[in-house]
Amino acid sequence: MKTKIIYSLLIVLFTMSCSDDMLDVQNENAYNGETFFTTPAAYEEASTAMYTPLLHNGMYAREFYFIFDLLGNDADKNFPLQGGLLDFPLYTHTPNNGEITALFNASYKIIFRTNFVIDLMGKWETTIDTEIAQRQRIHGEALFLKSFANFLLVNLFGDVPLKRTVEDHEVLHDERTPKAEIWAAIETDLTEAISKLPVSYDDSGYGRATKGAAIALLGKSYLYQKKYAQAVIEFSKLTGGAFGYGLAPSLDDLFVNDVKTNETVFAVMHGEWQGWGVGNAYYLFGGQELWGGKATHGDRAMEYGFKDWWNVLLSDVLVDAFNYKDESGADYIDPRGALTYYSKDGVRGGDSDWFSGAYELDVISWRKYQRYENIESEGLPQSPINSHVIRYADVLLMLAESYIEGGSVADALPLINQVRARSGAFEYTSLGGQDEARTILRHERRIELAGEQSRFFDLVRWGILVQTINSEKAEQPAKDYHVLLPIPQAERDANPVLDAQVNNNWN
Repeated sequence: MKTKIIYSLLIVLFTMSCSDDMLDVQNENAYNGETFFTTPAAYEEASTAMYTPLLHNGMYAREFYFIFDLLGNDADKNFPLQGGLLDFPLYTHTPNNGEITALFNASYKIIFRTNFVIDLMGKWETTIDTEIAQRQRIHGEALFLKSFANFLLVNLFGDVPLKRTVEDHEVLHDERTPKAEIWAAIETDLTEAISKLPVSYDDSGYGRATKGAAIALLGKSYLYQKKYAQAVIEFSKLTGGAFGYGLAPSLDDLFVNDVKTNETVFAVMHGEWQGWGVGNAYYLFGGQELWGGKATHGDRAMEYGFKDWWNVLLSDVLVDAFNYKDESGADYIDPRGALTYYSKDGVRGGDSDWFSGAYELDVISWRKYQRYENIESEGLPQSPINSHVIRYADVLLMLAESYIEGGSVADALPLINQVRARSGAFEYTSLGGQDEARTILRHERRIELAGEQSRFFDLVRWGILVQTINSEKAEQPAKDYHVLLPIPQAERDANPVLDAQVNNNWN
């Protein structure tokens, strides 16, 4: 009898142990979107993750400056340049170009992460004032970064699938969205971002999107759509004292010495950002969030440096742009040349103690974004110099352009002169008529923003890319379709609906 009772108890216990409740044991080390994001610290981590695709392949850690310095003919290939990067100075890039594919993918990674965070902020319930402020600020950052990624996509690829919500990313076979719709979404998102973002941060938040950055990007979006009156309104907000923007004493503060200045409106941080330390120096080949140790440093100094990898030179036409006529018709050498490039004679451009010996060649090499004023060689791709996406000088020139195109040429004069005076260039007494003022403004953007990846975007939006590139290059490589980048073949293979909308195997 005793044996039967024990056997019966074992059956009961075994049955209990095999019940659904008993088997459904939660792994305390496994997280998902519902279990991990429950604290302000976790939400802050999510917000930081929105920025990291800016350092992914195709973006500012490496390929972005190659693509657009070469396409815009600010830079020209040097003999070490190889692979898909050789396509850009020759305009031979195709839908299979790996750098373009990486840029396309990184842009959508930003959009996915920002949509995820926006959804997350909508689910964050709190009555604590500091958390409410944090929630609003993170939401604003997400809207800004999402708008920036859409800005890149609509300008570079035209009609592309617009991902409005996190659920949209579950739709794999999206149709292309008309550009007008994408621009409208950018305007809406940036307007909301402006209402949520702070004017500034303390040191721990340096580099995050600000109210001023969102205003500048909104103004830039209006300018690119030729909405000049709206652009003037937005840019003008940044010229008063409320935001504290101003020009740094020297371009070297931004591009050589990496000084924190109030000229920075938005930049991609390198060296250290949000507490990340510099890890593996070779993270640039895809290890940004994995084996690269969360490194954030930039690689342009190593890639362009004449005592480092020296993959590119300045184009001859860019160097020539620093030599022009002053208002009296006399030959003039713009002082910004010496801050932009090195030359053997130290006359056409800057000189360096390190520009000697085996490197004393009759060539012109980049000084901007290099550190040769302070160190002999990079040694590793780990420059801390920030990638300036929008700076105050650019804002002033975009405001000047908006005035010129809107017919208020006189209002543009002091803005252009303000930028020129910072570097010691002569100041214009008059810009002349609208056509002459337009020519001066476009030349000013060429030399002030040299090597900042603005030239290609400018030529496209001005409608003069093909004629300009073909007048500057003996090969005359640019074709009408080059005003857009090709839709990546990998994306077309994954999305047959979009593929069917691609014309001429390009866009």
